[in-house]
Amino acid sequence: MADRHPPPHTSTADDDVVAGGNGGSSSSTNWQESTPWRHPKIRAEKDHHRSSGVAWAVVILCTLLAIGVIVAGATVFAVYLIYKPRMPYLLVADARMVSLQYDQAGTISYLRVLVDVVARNTNSRADASFTRVDLALRFHGADVARLRAAPFAVARASAAPLLYDVVSGGQPLDAGAMRAMDASLKSGVVPLDLVGRARTRWKVGIFASLKFWTRISCRLHFFFPGNGTVMAADRNSCTSKSP
Repeated sequence: MADRHPPPHTSTADDDVVAGGNGGSSSSTNWQESTPWRHPKIRAEKDHHRSSGVAWAVVILCTLLAIGVIVAGATVFAVYLIYKPRMPYLLVADARMVSLQYDQAGTISYLRVLVDVVARNTNSRADASFTRVDLALRFHGADVARLRAAPFAVARASAAPLLYDVVSGGQPLDAGAMRAMDASLKSGVVPLDLVGRARTRWKVGIFASLKFWTRISCRLHFFFPGNGTVMAADRNSCTSKSP
C-alpha cells in the first residue's frame, strides 16, 4: 500500500510575500530585542537664553555709545556757536633800530633794536595765556639777539604789550653775511628776520582747555643808516600763526 506523502511545497508569489513579511517581522522583532532603546537628546534652552542675553547687552551698549557720541558732538558744536573761539596770536606793532656798529672784520660789535610786540586775544568769552615765548632776531640766517618773556595772561578781548629793548654785540658774520651787510648799509635798508614761537592756552567754557603753538616768521626792514624806523608795510603785518 503506497504511503501518502504530502505534496511537495511549491513556492508561489503569495507565499514569497507571506514568507517575506513573516521573515521581516521576525527580523524586526529580533533587532528591537537586541538593540537597547536610546532616548533622544533634548538640547537645553539655557545656552540659547544666555546667547540672547549677550546679544541684547551688545545692542544696548552700542546704542548708548552712539547716543553719547551724538550728545558730545552736539555739545561741542553748541559751545563753538556760543563762544566762537579764535587763536590768540603775536603781532609786531612797531620796531626801530637805534644803533648798529659793524666793523670791517665782519663782526656786529654793537646792536640795539626796539621791538614792540603785542600779544592779542580776540576771544570775547575766554581769557588766554602765553608761555614759553622764544623769539630771535636774525641777519642772513645768523642769530643776533634773543627775545623771551615770562608766562603771562591776556584778558578776553584785549591785548598785552611786550616791549623789547634788545642789546647785543660780538656776533661774527660769515662771508655771505658780510657781503649782505655791506650791500644793506650801502642801500640804506638793513633787514632783520624775526622768528620764533609761543605756547598759547585758553579755555572754552567748562568743557575744553585748548593749547596750541603760535609761530611767527617775518622780515623787518629798517632804514639804517638813517632814523632807524621800520618800514610802514612791516607794521601790524608781521603776525604769528597757529597750525
